Amino acid sequence: MKSIRVIGIGSLAAFIFACGTGCGGSAATGGSAPQSDPDIDYSVAPVTLTMSTFNVPAGGEVFYCQTFANPWGKQVDIKTYALDMGTGSHHMFAFYDSGATDGALAPCPNGGLTFGAFTFSAQSPKLTVTYPESVGATLPSGTGFQMMVHYLNTTANEITSAVNLTMYVAKPAAVTQHAGTIFLNQATMSVSSNCTSGCESTASYTLPQDVNILSAASHMHKYATNFVSTTSTGITLFETTQWAEPAPKTYSPALHLASGTTITWTCTDVNMTGQELTFGESAKTNVMCISTSIFYPVSDVTNPVLGDPTGFTF
Repeated sequence: MKSIRVIGIGSLAAFIFACGTGCGGSAATGGSAPQSDPDIDYSVAPVTLTMSTFNVPAGGEVFYCQTFANPWGKQVDIKTYALDMGTGSHHMFAFYDSGATDGALAPCPNGGLTFGAFTFSAQSPKLTVTYPESVGATLPSGTGFQMMVHYLNTTANEITSAVNLTMYVAKPAAVTQHAGTIFLNQATMSVSSNCTSGCESTASYTLPQDVNILSAASHMHKYATNFVSTTSTGITLFETTQWAEPAPKTYSPALHLASGTTITWTCTDVNMTGQELTFGESAKTNVMCISTSIFYPVSDVTNPVLGDPTGFTF
């Protein structure tokens, strides 16, 4: 098990990314969280959302969604997310869904181009996130989740999988600053057929508020060979050559960026297919170039995303 501990600004001392343990299917079991976090309300049982099992055919690629009602029935501050996904996972999102009810597993209506407001996503099968002291992700009253998963089976055999997301909540009034995500997409990108030695796709976004960055990461598809995100103040936020399961970069202390700072993110893709590659859902046949960062404070807890939560416009 690998873990990274980040000590935040001042007393913000418990931001953790770690490999979680297996999660159970009931509301009171499973998950992995700090056992003595002063913010976590241990008198409240952790809740596990379990997606129904599904099959991924040999060589196949699937996008499944399932909705869940607010399991607490009120507004809560989530301190820890602990994820467990089976073999073949590429990524997942836990989107906020106002008025959500418990629903059945089904192919996502928008396939892999399903986007929305969220505070948790992952590109590794097991991931636990615990926010720093006094920081949490707020789930508003009446808001539930739409769980979305993207699976890619590169084996010669069908696989059966399921997804579990366990959450621990904070004590009342323990959270005074709310966490969210900076989600920056390049939905109009394409890579021409003559980019056999690599072509760059670049975009920029100007922050509308001060932020404190807790972690930074990327999302790309199989043709990508490099990602880099930088700021107009000369900081390299994140850089990787890994298109699948890149480990996020965490900041200790949290990185402060002032309102008006520009984030620029660039992907390099090599195209040997002889055809133009376009933005799209498939990790096998399309391209993507996405920059994500976890930050605080969020000004609107009902939409904890800077950038565009729909993923399409800037």
